[in-house]
Amino acid sequence: MIIDEPTISDPKKNSRKATAITVAVVVHLVLALVFLLVAIIPAVRDEPEIVAQVVAPSQSSQPKMEKKAVMKQVEQASSAAAASPIAKMMRANTAAKIAAPEVTRVSDGPIGLGEGDFGSGFGSGGGMGSGASFFGSRSTGRRFLFVLDHSASMRDSQVTLRDEELEKALKSLSPSVQYQVILFAGGCLFAVDGWKYDSGGRGNRYNVIDPKGNKYPFFAKNGAFDWDFDGPDSKMPTERWLPATSSNVKKTMGFLKKIDKFYGTDWELALKMGHLMKPPPDVIYFMSDGNSKIDLDNIIRLNRANGSPKVNTFAMQTSAGAEDFNSIAEGTRGDFVIVVKDGTTIKGRDYLRNPGQYKDKLR
Repeated sequence: MIIDEPTISDPKKNSRKATAITVAVVVHLVLALVFLLVAIIPAVRDEPEIVAQVVAPSQSSQPKMEKKAVMKQVEQASSAAAASPIAKMMRANTAAKIAAPEVTRVSDGPIGLGEGDFGSGFGSGGGMGSGASFFGSRSTGRRFLFVLDHSASMRDSQVTLRDEELEKALKSLSPSVQYQVILFAGGCLFAVDGWKYDSGGRGNRYNVIDPKGNKYPFFAKNGAFDWDFDGPDSKMPTERWLPATSSNVKKTMGFLKKIDKFYGTDWELALKMGHLMKPPPDVIYFMSDGNSKIDLDNIIRLNRANGSPKVNTFAMQTSAGAEDFNSIAEGTRGDFVIVVKDGTTIKGRDYLRNPGQYKDKLR
């Protein structure tokens, strides 16, 4: 009988085989990890932010060059993100059933700085803001209030110039934001169909009447430039904010074309009525053709107690009241601008530094 001898294994040979298997497994794991990272990393990059800048018309071409450079960078970043494998797979497999909101940013300063605006489609009650420009003064916000002189001293040419600029400003607003217009002389009313005033034949007292027939009495305390409301502040005229739609803008401009000018000029009363709107404005554009009696400290206190809106002030073809225009603007972080006859403007601070330089342009 032949008996097989037991097979004796080679330890060195077995060790080399185990090492080779281990190395192969590690290499495959490393390669799998590398491919996974290549596929995932481009997909988790932040989406490029689309940034736009509101720039007033200028003779310089520098803003256009800056904007072109930014858009080129955005296009490059967008192309890189879109080329990732995960992005391609998502585009191929995702049904486009959800509309993404439009995302923009409006800035008063250099790209990425200043007051932000994230466009329409976010939040409620007017989105998160928009930019507005009036006689070259630019600001951003959600609620814009125009407080405009409509007194008998305003010449027809001044009213026309004012209304043309107002229409451009309102039409440039995003429909997602809100606006309102107050016309003032001695008292104040809103530029909304149904609002009117009735002097009753007396020059120093009259009622402002709202569309529902409610009466708001105003009276002259001490001449044409010092008026008051006959009642508590809580009973002053009020009106809702209007979405900046083309329909609303058309109605506002139609009202301005048919409302007659009225007597008196009182800045403080008009600014009080504007600040007391609910919710308060983010930006006020205040324009007058001359000065009135004011308590500057009271105006600043009123501003800070009601949302601290920026007040941009405009002297319509006059230097009268320049110091007061400037003080209101400085006290509320706003701009002071003087409008000259052809619609061009002078920076208020430049005028105050050298009034004689502009005497031929202003009355």
